[in-house]
Amino acid sequence: MRFWNSSNKSGAGRRIANTSNSLYLNNASVGETYTMLGLEGGQRFREKIYSMGLNPGVKFKILQNSGNGPVEIQVRQTKLAIGRGMTSRIKIRAYGTPG
Repeated sequence: MRFWNSSNKSGAGRRIANTSNSLYLNNASVGETYTMLGLEGGQRFREKIYSMGLNPGVKFKILQNSGNGPVEIQVRQTKLAIGRGMTSRIKIRAYGTPG
């Protein structure tokens, strides 16, 4: 969900994202189901993540997240291990959470 903030003096307003219910993949809890919101990265990073089947809006489950090493997830019938550096740039939200 996006909000318009018209607090600037010109009155034109600027668009800002509601991130109150979002977090990054590296902070996800094991056993929980999440929805991907988006990525923070360049074209090559997006292509790599999208080619794995992790697209905005897709539902996935966290299989392992020990705080170091890769985060293991299950997207549809596929299990993926995503490196810690990449997971810190993937924005997610708990599945079923409005926002």
